[in-house]
Amino acid sequence: MKSRRKNHNMDKNKLLIKIACLVGYLVFASFSAFFTASSLSLNLLNGTNLWFCFALVLIVSILAGWCLTNAIAEFNKPVRASRSSFILNLIGFLIFWTFSFMTNVHYFFVEKHGYNILTKELASAKNYITENTTKSNRAIDEQNEIAQKSLTGQVYANIEAFDRELNNTMEHHEGFGEACVNILNSTENILAKDNKTYGDKNTYVIFDEVRDAGDYGITQRNRFIELHTKYNNRMLEQLNKKLKVIDDYYNRKKDENVGLMDLMKPIEELETLHLPMVLKDGSVKAYYLYYDQQNGKVISKMPDNYNRRCVVKSKNEIKSYNVYPSKRMFDTMSVWSDIVSGKLVGMTMLQWIVIALIFDIVSFILFVLFRKN
Repeated sequence: MKSRRKNHNMDKNKLLIKIACLVGYLVFASFSAFFTASSLSLNLLNGTNLWFCFALVLIVSILAGWCLTNAIAEFNKPVRASRSSFILNLIGFLIFWTFSFMTNVHYFFVEKHGYNILTKELASAKNYITENTTKSNRAIDEQNEIAQKSLTGQVYANIEAFDRELNNTMEHHEGFGEACVNILNSTENILAKDNKTYGDKNTYVIFDEVRDAGDYGITQRNRFIELHTKYNNRMLEQLNKKLKVIDDYYNRKKDENVGLMDLMKPIEELETLHLPMVLKDGSVKAYYLYYDQQNGKVISKMPDNYNRRCVVKSKNEIKSYNVYPSKRMFDTMSVWSDIVSGKLVGMTMLQWIVIALIFDIVSFILFVLFRKN
């Protein structure tokens, strides 16, 4: 009788332990599933269907725990352990767990740094607009004038050098020879060297080896006036073509400024009306919904030059961010890429990686104990 009662109490204790492990697992797994579902909802469903994602992720979490316990069971079998079953269950666990872990860390990243990233991005856009509108139109005119004067001075220096060389009486330098051609080629290079900066697709040709082959080697002084006029006119013609490109480039910059000023009103509305509400809410979903407004009304309308200023590049490869793009922070794989490559300067991540690991480890230990008991 006492033995039966003792066995009954033992079974009851085992049941209580089993239930406690299950409840504990569901609590930790539910938190982890919520983090993962939030991240998935941002990545795939524009912040919607959170609870649908939560249900799916919780099922995945249970499957991961099931695979882990099966793998442990196979590993602990003294005889007839199935290697294929062990490997398949282990792979299944690692896939499910990696998916959960990466999305959990992403959720913590957005929750911790989301508001700062959004506000810093908006502030940087506002500063860029201020610097490139009322404060900089005069500076743009000055840059235009300096660029044109510098180029004109270089070309006129070559015009004078060409005239001197054409009239040179030194032996092997008389008339239109290699030195004259080098000066003309140098002028072509001067005109073309900033093509990338100005978006200039023109080709600058002053001396063409085929077209102008007949001029090479002329030493008769009665032909010098003709050559002087011909090549001076060509240099001036190509110079004027380049000056127009430069002028158009700086005028486009001023035109951009007019459009940028129109963005100041939505920026003010976001700063005074929306950001305080987002700060008060403090949820990942609030950050995402606000991001849609900030990106649609301001960031997507900023010029390419602003985007270039937000990154630090080396040979077309992004090394770091001066301003972290809010669009990028809502993408799990992009955030992990930046974590691994060390591009999240000033944004601590180690503690959130540890917290995500703790949630997963505790939940899986509880699930293993639940199935074992």
